[in-house]
Amino acid sequence: MLVAEWDHVSKRYQKDRPLALDDVTFHVDAGEIVVVVGPNGSGKTSAMEMLSGLRVPTSGVVRLGGEDVRPGWRHHQALGVQLQEAGLPLRIRVREAIAAVACLYRDPGPVDKIVARLGLFDHLGSMVDTLSGGWQRRVDVALACIGRPEMIVLDEPTSGLDPVARADVWEFLRERRAEGIAILASTHDLGEAEAFADRLIVLHRGRIVLEGAVDEVLARAGGEWRLRVIGAGEGVRELAQTGGLAFRESGDGISLLGPKPTIVALGNRIEDAREQGEVTYRDLLRGPVRLEDVFAFVTGAEDHVAA
Repeated sequence: MLVAEWDHVSKRYQKDRPLALDDVTFHVDAGEIVVVVGPNGSGKTSAMEMLSGLRVPTSGVVRLGGEDVRPGWRHHQALGVQLQEAGLPLRIRVREAIAAVACLYRDPGPVDKIVARLGLFDHLGSMVDTLSGGWQRRVDVALACIGRPEMIVLDEPTSGLDPVARADVWEFLRERRAEGIAILASTHDLGEAEAFADRLIVLHRGRIVLEGAVDEVLARAGGEWRLRVIGAGEGVRELAQTGGLAFRESGDGISLLGPKPTIVALGNRIEDAREQGEVTYRDLLRGPVRLEDVFAFVTGAEDHVAA
């Protein structure tokens, strides 16, 4: 069931600046986790703030529950939001912040269960601003889940968390998904996006450049394996061109995507050339294509293809 949609949405903040969002259309259904990834300035936060009513589209429409989102509209009762900056008052205790949000709802839901699941019971008496960044993030996520929202919007929900805590927060969100809640989240960690998203949206310069289930996005890479050569000298680039594969240069390294046999053979050829003293590089990595490889190709510089 459709919960939220962005219908040909564009956003321009200044006349002499590029569009922050450029004709973006996507949706989020009940009981799914949609993760938005993209470089800084790609439009992730703008898209999320429009759903919460904090930003108004320059053109297009954002809808929640089939109704247009407007500032101050009643959609707040159906939406839980965790932004990058919580904006909680200074010197407020965790239990006070939770009580303040819970009292806004006729039925705030299983607040104690949410608090316990996120490990916050031992921190209820602490001032929010004295907590570490990771624990503050857990408080933000807990507040977003109070009130039995139909949808939860989370901007960088695992920022500041260690790897174990990140996985725990994502598992908590998967539990909310199992309850039928729609979840839209952003992250800079492509590994966790790949691990926990039901669908991915890749934004670049305000436009959607890839969208789909993780397997679908990976399949669009143009190859099942990738080769990275770090610290590649000029001879390596010449060898890379002999493989006939598209490759991307990034700093002093190159990345190639292609069929596994081709990637393996090309990697062996480059390694042999190094042993013969014909080329130089610092490291060579090869393996199955991951989201970070696809991301680098669709958001990076122009691809170079052998003639």
